[in-house]
Formats: sequence, C-alpha cells, structure tokens
Amino acid sequence: MKTIKVLNLYAGIGGNRKLWKNVDVIAIENNPEIAKIYQDFFPNDKVIVADAHQYLLDHYKEFDFIWSSPPCPTHSRTNTFLNAQGIIRYPGCVA
Repeated sequence: MKTIKVLNLYAGIGGNRKLWKNVDVIAIENNPEIAKIYQDFFPNDKVIVADAHQYLLDHYKEFDFIWSSPPCPTHSRTNTFLNAQGIIRYPGCVA
C-alpha cells in the first residue's frame, strides 16, 4: 500500500493533523515557536518554517494531497478596521 504524501500548509500546532493515519507529511508553518510545538506533537513529520503560499507555489506537484487551512482573514483586526471603512477584502469564512 502506497503512503500518501501530504502537504500541510499553515500547520499551526497540528490540530487538523491528529486524525491522519499512514501518511507522509511535510508541514509548513511560518512561526518558529509554533512549528516547534507541531514538531513535538508529530516527530515523524518534516516541519519547515516558511511562507506557506510560496512553498505551495514552488512544490505543489510533489504531493498527493494538499491541506491548506489559512487563518481566516475575516476575523482579523485589520479586516474589521477596513470593513468599518467600507473596504471588503474577503468573503465570510466558515468556521
């Protein structure tokens, strides 16, 4: 049985990763402290501290499955400020 090669973008501490079985994972996280926590939880995964979007552009063809769960920009303080000025950048996110 072939192991599925997964790219886990915006990995955080790996909350989405907990239920994945029999996969080879490369996790991308831009915050080194959070990436360390992820690595502690999933020592067999390869964790890379990098920009998830750029990594995706450079490597998407190398994976069988790509999980991308960026932070929801509709909930950021910056977006709330812009919305108050009538500037809508992102549609609502489903949480």
